[in-house]
Amino acid sequence: MRRVNNIFEEIVSFSNLFNAFKKALKGAGKNKEAERFYFNLENELIKLQKELINGNYAPGEYRLFNIYEPKERIIAAAPFRDRVVHHALINVLEPIFEKVFIYDSYATRKGKGTHKAVLRAQHFLNKSKWFLKTDVKKYFESINKNLLINIIERKIKDPQLMDLIKKIIFNDSYSQNATGLPIGNLTSQFFANVYLDRLDHYLKDFLGVKYYVRYMDDLVVFNNDKNELKYILKLIKKFLTEELNLEIKEKATFINKRDNGLSFLGTRIFKKTIRIKRENLKRSVSRIKRREWEYKNGKISDAQLYQSVQSIFAHISFYNTFSLRRSLKLGELS
Repeated sequence: MRRVNNIFEEIVSFSNLFNAFKKALKGAGKNKEAERFYFNLENELIKLQKELINGNYAPGEYRLFNIYEPKERIIAAAPFRDRVVHHALINVLEPIFEKVFIYDSYATRKGKGTHKAVLRAQHFLNKSKWFLKTDVKKYFESINKNLLINIIERKIKDPQLMDLIKKIIFNDSYSQNATGLPIGNLTSQFFANVYLDRLDHYLKDFLGVKYYVRYMDDLVVFNNDKNELKYILKLIKKFLTEELNLEIKEKATFINKRDNGLSFLGTRIFKKTIRIKRENLKRSVSRIKRREWEYKNGKISDAQLYQSVQSIFAHISFYNTFSLRRSLKLGELS
């Protein structure tokens, strides 16, 4: 793998920081911290730029809160100025790592996403009689930080950049443990994708697995031979344990016939049909109601309400089934 050097200057350039600010602002909503940053924008960006160049930049404390859908998780929200730094970093790192990612990795990548992952899984399902479905046990909290740094350093040679990456990864306000990345961070999502890229290349390049789809830590391998999938599962377990210090989630691991359908990313996939799971549909309707409440109580703008609701409808309308249309029309899910 060819290593990349001398890219720190691009990350800390004023134009990149300004572009990163605009991206961070889009997801901030009516955030007083973001508004204060905006009010003194030029000074804030210059100050941040100087801190990064001089090596004085230090990430702030995360704000931790719980969410309960689709399952209970602790979300870590970084201060706004840190989110600007995260976007500035990913703006430059993303195209570098995009060149080494396999085609069939679909999380947090431009032009990919859940819909394309589901369609690709259906395509492979039509070519195979059997599938292996698994995911990683407590993935984000199990990522080894030192190992992650080593993986990144295989591609990035720039010392200043690596110092910045280490500051973000080892931000003690989240955890002083040697393992674990905070859920909810742009950088966490990106680095988590980089971490499992090694497994992708092991399966595709070393084992020669032809039909394989990954969305973050959700993995599906397709094959006509059930015994071959059993063998691949053993090798996945071994690689995850020995190379990445991870374990598979045994309860979510199974080998099944395609005729029984594949549960993947909130859908049930068959050869000719893709059905959205009822609990996911109810969750989408609940999100719409929550956004309406936030709008009525002045927490989001009408533009944010429109954008959010349109995004939810675009997602659920992708799975165009009779049961979906009927549920929405009759209000059965309220």
